[in-house]
Amino acid sequence: MANAAAVIGLTYAGTSVQDGTIGLFLEIRRGLNEIAEVRGKDTVIPSAVGRRLRNRVRDRRVIELFGYVMGNGTGEAVQRADFRGLVDTLQGLFDPTTSAALVATLENGGTATIAARTVNMVWGNEKLPALRSVSIELESVDPEWVLTGS
Repeated sequence: MANAAAVIGLTYAGTSVQDGTIGLFLEIRRGLNEIAEVRGKDTVIPSAVGRRLRNRVRDRRVIELFGYVMGNGTGEAVQRADFRGLVDTLQGLFDPTTSAALVATLENGGTATIAARTVNMVWGNEKLPALRSVSIELESVDPEWVLTGS
C-alpha cells in the first residue's frame, strides 16, 4: 500500500494515486461495494395485474474517486508550480479516451481490479492557491471487479 493513511490502497494505470510525498491522495468514494447498474425492462401487460419479470443484465459500474491535490515545496510560488504540475499529471493519467486498470488493495490484503474509463473530473472551489479537492467519475462497461488474493 502506498500510503498508510489509506484504508483501501489504490492505483490507476499502474500509478499510485495515494502518494503523499507528491501531494496526491485519492480514495474510492463509491463503486467498490455497490452493485452494478443493470439494463433490461419488465413487461407491462395492460390486462394483467402487475408486471412480468424479464431478464436483467449487469451493464455498467460507476466509480467515484475523491481526494486532494496539494502542491509541495518551500514558498508559495514553488507550491503553486508543483500544484499545476500535479493537475497536468492527473489530467494525463485520467485521459477520458482510454480505459485503464483501477486496482484497489482491500482490507484483507487481496486486490480488486476493474477496467474503467474517466467520465468526468470536478475540482473543488477551495480558496487556497496550491490545494484543491477533486472528484473523478469513472465507468466500467465490464462491471464486475476481479478479486484476487486473501
